[in-house]
Amino acid sequence: MNQLFINNEFIASKSTDTMDVINPATGEKIDTITFATEVEVNDAVEKSKKAQLEWEKTPEPTRADHVKLLIPLLEQNKDTLAELYVKEQGKTLASAKGEIDKAIQFIDYMTGLSMNNKGEVLQNSRENETILLTKKPIGVTAGIVPWNAPIMVLMRKVIPAVITGCSVVIKPSEATSLITLKIAELLRASTIPAGLVQILPGTGETVGTQLAQHPDIQLISLTGSMRAGKSVYAESASTVKKVNLELGGNAPVIVTSNADLDKAVNYIVTARINNAGQVCTCPERIFVHQDIHDTFIDKLKAQMEQLTVGDPFDESTDYGAIINQQQLDSIDDKVQNAVKNGAQLITGGHKIKRSGFFYAPTILDHINLEDSAFKEEIFGPVLPIVTYSEFEHALNQANDTNAGLSSYIFSENLKEIMLATEKLKFGEVYANCEAEEVVNGFHAGWRESGLGGADGIHGLEEYYNTTVSYIRYD
Repeated sequence: MNQLFINNEFIASKSTDTMDVINPATGEKIDTITFATEVEVNDAVEKSKKAQLEWEKTPEPTRADHVKLLIPLLEQNKDTLAELYVKEQGKTLASAKGEIDKAIQFIDYMTGLSMNNKGEVLQNSRENETILLTKKPIGVTAGIVPWNAPIMVLMRKVIPAVITGCSVVIKPSEATSLITLKIAELLRASTIPAGLVQILPGTGETVGTQLAQHPDIQLISLTGSMRAGKSVYAESASTVKKVNLELGGNAPVIVTSNADLDKAVNYIVTARINNAGQVCTCPERIFVHQDIHDTFIDKLKAQMEQLTVGDPFDESTDYGAIINQQQLDSIDDKVQNAVKNGAQLITGGHKIKRSGFFYAPTILDHINLEDSAFKEEIFGPVLPIVTYSEFEHALNQANDTNAGLSSYIFSENLKEIMLATEKLKFGEVYANCEAEEVVNGFHAGWRESGLGGADGIHGLEEYYNTTVSYIRYD
């Protein structure tokens, strides 16, 4: 597929820079994508700028009415979208459909906020003066979308932009450009005016860098790795544009002696195997109280070994494929190094011998705190475990990371829950549940996990600038 989506038209790129699209579950080539050239990126931004200047004149509730018409298009095309998504990305069919449902829920909620752009009347300090604070669309924006949740994250970058009167240029992940361009067909079929959403496949080093440096883009939003986020942050400095980053995580999970172990194990496994562990909010580091360690391990091992891994189209499959060979190798390297350094392999610890890229459900006990499988986001179906004796010490170890996205606590003791929610230095704390980024919440990280955030009214406000007007009438 050598098409770009510019000004509501699919056009052939003039580039010779291409990439084969491989089905992660079979290892077979399913298509080829062609990347955008520098000239084509500039053309898309110019058309976005022109469309945005007209669009901002449209009342916000009217903009929302146009956006909401995407919902029936997504509903009518859900099966087709989900099947392509599974072939390109490798997650289960049920998970793909679930993500589309979440995207629909997100659109429904965000369009309902269209009357919430309120502004303020500020207290004046002089006679015969009124001070007004108003919110205005920030202008042309750019969104860099990851491969692990390309539909939901695409909506996080497109929907708030269009509702607030902005336009957006999207760079999809190279690994999931097909599904993104398929959604472009729905955008074209909607009543959203041409030029407000452009989709340009390419690499981060080329298209991503150009968008970050472009003087006509006022905000760039990236969901991806810390490395990619730091690069965009640095490249954006030349034009001092607003930067919105949702980067990697390294989520700690504290399981106290007061936990309901059956509940804890069920939620931990459910969250860890979501998308084969390729989710930034997944449990990454497990801290288990020494008094319940053995029972916890037994229950966790039993549940992990009951999982079915394989064909993502099979309804009995619990999780599907790893995105590519590189990521599969990275997971295995971290696991093998941890074992060499003394970690006890409870179960798994190997690639699954079949076509495609699959990794066995894995538990690493008594892992070295300095191992990369513990200190870094492993992004796979692996659970590294250490024990603790003092709750305060576990909280300190949980916070000992450069990441600050998500965290978990399992306890039936209210004091422990409240202390954890107060002292865990993360954007999200999940108590006795798996990760659930509700559309009316705010998904944001601390430290190197990001800047700004998404979802809810606070996510919408990322796309506004403010003006304070001083009006004298004497």
